[in-house]
Amino acid sequence: MQSYCDVAILQQFGATSRRYSQLVRGYLQSRVVSVGAQYFTEGKILIDILRTCDAVISGSTALHVMLPEHGTAWSPQDLDIYVTQACTERLLRKVLFEGYTIVKDANLNEMGYTYPKVSHLFVFTKGHRRIDVIVSSTSTAISPILQFHSTAVMNFISADTIFCCYPSLTLRQLSMMNAAFLYFGATTAAVLEAVAKYKSRGFHFVRCKDVHDRKNLCKVRTRTLTDGATMWINMLDIPEASHTCDDLFRQLGVLDVQWMLGGMPCDLECAFCRPRVEVVKDES
Repeated sequence: MQSYCDVAILQQFGATSRRYSQLVRGYLQSRVVSVGAQYFTEGKILIDILRTCDAVISGSTALHVMLPEHGTAWSPQDLDIYVTQACTERLLRKVLFEGYTIVKDANLNEMGYTYPKVSHLFVFTKGHRRIDVIVSSTSTAISPILQFHSTAVMNFISADTIFCCYPSLTLRQLSMMNAAFLYFGATTAAVLEAVAKYKSRGFHFVRCKDVHDRKNLCKVRTRTLTDGATMWINMLDIPEASHTCDDLFRQLGVLDVQWMLGGMPCDLECAFCRPRVEVVKDES
C-alpha cells in the first residue's frame, strides 16, 4: 500500500499510530537507500555521504522519492548532490573511492553561470552512471535549489529529512516557473528543455493568479524554510519534522533561508519584483 502513496499521504498515515510511524519511516529510508544502491557499492554509502558532508540530494531523484513509487512511470537519469565549499573535498574523495572518474570540473563563477548561488560543478561517471556534485557559494548546500527553473524541483533530501518547498503544488504535479529564468536567464533553450521534460512527466505549469487560493504561493511573496507552507518529513523520528530555527540550525547550519520567485505582481504591469535567495545566519 505504501508504494501507492506520495510522501504527504504517508506522513498523515504515519501520524495515526506509533506502529504506522515506524512503517512509514522504514519505507522512506528504504527508498533513499535504494537510490544509493543504484550509484554506490552499498545503498547506505549515500546516507553516509549526506550525513558526513552536510550534503543533500535534489533534482529529479528527490522528486521521484516524493511521488508514489507505483504509478510514477519515469525514472531519474543521474544523481545530483549539493554540498558547501567547506565539505567539497571530503565528498569528492568519497565519490572517487567508489570508482568514479571526474569528467567535468567547472568553476561557474568564471563562466557567468545562470545560478549565482552555485560556485562549482563536478561531473562524475562510472559506466552508465552519472553523479553531479554542485557546490553552493553560500554557507548552506540548499541555496542553489531555491533558484531552480520551476517549483517542481525545489525539494531536497538530507540524511534524515525529506523537504518540499511547494507541496500543495508539487504533489499534485503542478508547478510555477521561476521568474529569474524568464527575465534574466542566459540559457533559455536549456530551461525550455527542462520544462518540456517535466511536462512529459505529467507536470502542468500554472500561473500564480490561478493558485492564489492556496497558502503562501504568490510568486512575489517572501517564503522561508520555516513558514509552515513547506513540508518536512523526519525519516528517523516522528513523521513530521520540526522546523523551528533551532532545529534548522542543527540540520543545515543556518537559522533560515528566504526566497522569492519574483516577477510581475499579479494583475499589474507597472512593477517588477526581482527573484532572490537570502541565507539567515547566526551572527553571534
